[in-house]
Amino acid sequence: MGPTRLIYSSRRIDRAPETLNAILQTSRRNNLRDDITGVLIVSEQNFVQLLEGDRARVGWCLSRIMQDPSHDDIQIVSTNTVPYRLFPEWSMHLVETAGLRPKTLERYLIDGAFQPSLMSQVTIEDLCRMLSAETSQAGKRDLRQQLGGAQDA
Repeated sequence: MGPTRLIYSSRRIDRAPETLNAILQTSRRNNLRDDITGVLIVSEQNFVQLLEGDRARVGWCLSRIMQDPSHDDIQIVSTNTVPYRLFPEWSMHLVETAGLRPKTLERYLIDGAFQPSLMSQVTIEDLCRMLSAETSQAGKRDLRQQLGGAQDA
């Protein structure tokens, strides 16, 4: 059986940069330990996250995420068993929409705004693929590559 892919969106409450850094550090550490990969897309108002891995471990990860007070209005976009991971090398890749060219997001805007809770699973997966290509071209790397594949105990 292939990995589970879970996508959710949520409303960002705590917008402090140090909160985002703490989320990333914790996520990357836990995801490396649990063999979960994915991408976190951050806008001023929203989070979109795609997680991939073992079904039980992705479920435990979601349970932790749902307890995080830095966001609310968590909406599951999809949960599927898939034949392969879209992001096999990324413990948690970060994409901040504010750092993207306006044309990059243009086709994903609804009524002129980034509203992931209104987007379909297919649209969000397409967005994730497009953003990964965009940021890869900019030379961004995942923590797993930076650590040379090191695993937490």
